[in-house]
Amino acid sequence: MKHELNGVKVLAVDLIGTLAKRADMSFPGCASEHLAKNGYDLTPARFRSLYRKRYLEYSMGNYGSDQEFYTVLAADLCCEAGQPGLEALTDIWLQCSPAFEDAQPFLQQASQTHRLILSSNYVGEWARRLLANNHWEQYFDAVVVSSECSFRKPSCKFFLELLKVSGVASPHEILAIGDCLINDVYGATRAGLQAMLVQRNPETSPRKCPKAVPRVQSLLEVLLCLTGDQPVGVECRR
Repeated sequence: MKHELNGVKVLAVDLIGTLAKRADMSFPGCASEHLAKNGYDLTPARFRSLYRKRYLEYSMGNYGSDQEFYTVLAADLCCEAGQPGLEALTDIWLQCSPAFEDAQPFLQQASQTHRLILSSNYVGEWARRLLANNHWEQYFDAVVVSSECSFRKPSCKFFLELLKVSGVASPHEILAIGDCLINDVYGATRAGLQAMLVQRNPETSPRKCPKAVPRVQSLLEVLLCLTGDQPVGVECRR
């Protein structure tokens, strides 16, 4: 089945897993090594459990700053707030999310024909640091992140916030691009947006797709679909 990307004016681009790699795999080990140098004895698995819980809260807007976030994490670690080495974990987290090779050429070309909005379940300050670190700020007209709107994808309320800043009248004029079937495809289509799944690993097959949607393996394929040079002929399997 071929899909037509009709009337798309705005691209809502996911950050982690789409433009940059996920930190989850390498971060716990790097963080534990860093903490060990500062007197903490914590296995990567134990650290991952503690950090993930507080990070999810942070991405929902529970904390107003890194300082507040790490004050709570310090309590989890049974140490006093302000202990050396904790806030440096943010730098390590961001370093563990390097850009995909196709991210830069995609953003550079796509921004010439469409308005781009960053659409992410993430911490706002960290998202902007990733954009700055990769020199991507110039490509985005707006940033919608869960920590600032207090809703995480796939909530319809997240996509309503996205629509508010998009500058278009109809959600159908927005194409959500992301790597997560539930967050980026299911959530977007429920809210009336068009969606495209970036499935970088072709061996993983998404299930329970709410409807047939375009699926590509790279951001460069997204460009080809947007320009019409390549038909969007891959659909989600049910």
